[in-house]
Amino acid sequence: MSYRAARNIQIVLMLWLTTTFLTAWLPFVRSAFDGASYEWGAGLFGLDFAGAGFAGDYPFVLCKTALALATLWFGWREPNGLFRPLLVAWLALMLANTLYQVAAAPEDFRFRGDTLGIDISLVAPATLLDAAMLALAAWFALRAPALPVPPLSAANFALLGAGLLLLPVQYALLSGGAGQDGRDVAGVLLTIAGWYLLSAGLGVWRIASGEARPALQHS
Repeated sequence: MSYRAARNIQIVLMLWLTTTFLTAWLPFVRSAFDGASYEWGAGLFGLDFAGAGFAGDYPFVLCKTALALATLWFGWREPNGLFRPLLVAWLALMLANTLYQVAAAPEDFRFRGDTLGIDISLVAPATLLDAAMLALAAWFALRAPALPVPPLSAANFALLGAGLLLLPVQYALLSGGAGQDGRDVAGVLLTIAGWYLLSAGLGVWRIASGEARPALQHS
């Protein structure tokens, strides 16, 4: 496998992880900015977690957000060595959880976003995507060469800064919203955009040629 192909697979896997970890970032931000008016819920192998604001199972959100941030850092900046088997293990765990949810209560395995008016079944898409990403991650772990990762550049810092600068705007919108009005919708969309900006800030770099430079390789 070429370095460029390995880089493309890394991008696909990290975009998938960035997307799935929105389930941590959104309640993390909204619980802090909306307060007790924001309610969230999550399930893991039959265990139910829920809360409103900082009440309830907010430590679960904190732990998952810490894991999400660590995954973004190591997945983008240290994509070689130990990260690869850990990635496979995490995606295998997520597939196992999905299969459990599908078998236990398929009618309740849905993605609901009241603010954006979203309510879709996850039975087929989550199962297929989880299985596909696990297979891709296993191939990446076994076949991809070690990727050369350059230091953070001005472009990286600009994207990271943009993501962080959105936080005060998100607070102004979400804290002043009524729950599901236009301010809340705008706040949620900016929260999602900010999360992707933070991920892109760590992930933006490119392989200039078909050959890696050993001096840039990270173990």
